[in-house]
Amino acid sequence: MVELAGLTWEDAGEALKKARLALVPAGSCEQHGPHLALDTDIAIANALSRRLADDLGEAAILYPPIPYGLSEHHMGFPGTVTLRPDTFIGVFMDLVESAAHWGLRRLLVVNGHGGNIDALRLVSRIARRDRRVLVASVMWAQLAAEEIAAHVQSAQYGHACEIETSVAMVLAPDRVYEKRIAPPKGRRSADPLTDPPWATVDQAVSIDEWTEDGALGDPTYAKPEIGAEIVEVAYERALAFAQRFADRPLPDEAEDARDG
Repeated sequence: MVELAGLTWEDAGEALKKARLALVPAGSCEQHGPHLALDTDIAIANALSRRLADDLGEAAILYPPIPYGLSEHHMGFPGTVTLRPDTFIGVFMDLVESAAHWGLRRLLVVNGHGGNIDALRLVSRIARRDRRVLVASVMWAQLAAEEIAAHVQSAQYGHACEIETSVAMVLAPDRVYEKRIAPPKGRRSADPLTDPPWATVDQAVSIDEWTEDGALGDPTYAKPEIGAEIVEVAYERALAFAQRFADRPLPDEAEDARDG
């Protein structure tokens, strides 16, 4: 594994000559119910990123994590830290420019927080249009959606639920306070068309409008065995994509091939 933060500048120079993509873990610092730590999302993203870096070897450089994300909908619970969307996008665009300065023009964001997804889509589009850099992002919950559907038992789920708790038990067990896992309480609906997990109307809703304890779903159903199955599906798909992405033609190379 090649980890940027632990290299000297001379070693970084050599590593950058060999690398074809940067791995960037992204997460959040936000409430995760009464039983998961605030940094659960970045802890999960870090674990997946390190595993990818091991398997990709010199083809990838693991960048330092981005521990803050878009978490304004969790601000009803103490300890949550959030960035503004323009700040979040600006940070990633600065990362894009810094990496490109050293010739690294493919960035794979390993995202642990659903609230970051929309902004990362914009980063990908802006980076390609304005910087001729390829940015892609993977999120374990999206990669393993079918596996999750086979295991979930709650009608409303998606945060500190049986699924995320099971995944944390595998990838970030020190972030799980198992004695505090409890049945759901204080669940309510904001609107049938905006409620998770299958909202069909796009409206900003604060998590505390849905739940008193910050969890969406029933974490008492969580099991490491469930987490392991979800993680393996998500990881194998992430690795396969990363391997393809590392060799994907850059925008100018693709245009040259079409012109030629």
